[in-house]
Parts: sequence; C-alpha cells; structure tokens
Amino acid sequence: MKVLELLTELEELVEKGNTLPFSSKALVSPEEIMEIIDEIRGELPKELSEAREIVKEKKKILVQAESDAERIRGEAEKKLKEMIDTNEITRTATAQAEQIMQNAQNVAKEIRIGTQHYSDKILYNLQVQLKELNDKIEANRKELKG
Repeated sequence: MKVLELLTELEELVEKGNTLPFSSKALVSPEEIMEIIDEIRGELPKELSEAREIVKEKKKILVQAESDAERIRGEAEKKLKEMIDTNEITRTATAQAEQIMQNAQNVAKEIRIGTQHYSDKILYNLQVQLKELNDKIEANRKELKG
C-alpha cells in the first residue's frame, strides 16, 4: 500500500510546515508536495489494478461458493428423501408406540379413578365407624355423669 505511505508522508510534510503567525496556514515546499503527488499518481494504476483483481477474485469465489452451496443443498435434499422413504418402518413403529402410550395412559387414568373411589369408600366406612364410636363414647360419658 505504497499510496497510503505516500499520503502519510504528505500529511507529515503539511504538519511539519512552518505556520504563519496569527494564522492556521502552513508554509510547505511545493516541490516536495508535487514530488509526492507524482509518486502517488505513479502508484495508483498499479494499486487500482490490484484492487480490480481482488474484486474479480472475490466474485469468482462467491460464484463458486454459491455453486457449492446449491450442490450441497441438492445432495442433502436427496439424502433426506432417501431417509424418509427408508424410515417408513420407523414411522409405523412410532405410531404404534404412541398408541401403546395412549392406551397405557387410559388404563392408568382408570386405575387412578378406581383407586380414588376405593379410597373414598374406605374413608367413608371409617368415618361412619368413628361416628358410631364417638356416639357410644358420648353416651357412656352421659351415663357416667348422670
């Protein structure tokens, strides 16, 4: 990047120039500035052609990458279709497994409901027995007081 170096040199030349009193203007040597500008002109075509080559190469790389991506996408789609076709057995097994799970959940629900009814019946019978026992205790206490 010779041009950037020359521009930096030009910038330094302006910064080092003597300033006029009470002014922001600098005194620089026109010969030195013209010499650097000529060097920049000499370097520009070379660097511009290099930049064009880089852009051209970038375009080639992008076209190749797009082509490769399209090829890979096509291969992936083909492989996916093959996997879908060969996995029909897996789909059937999955459907059967889902049906078995649904049946198991239904049976578990029935068992849970049955257990709740049975537990409620036992607790009700216990409650009745406790009430009878409580009534007997209360009657015995009244008898003792009376």
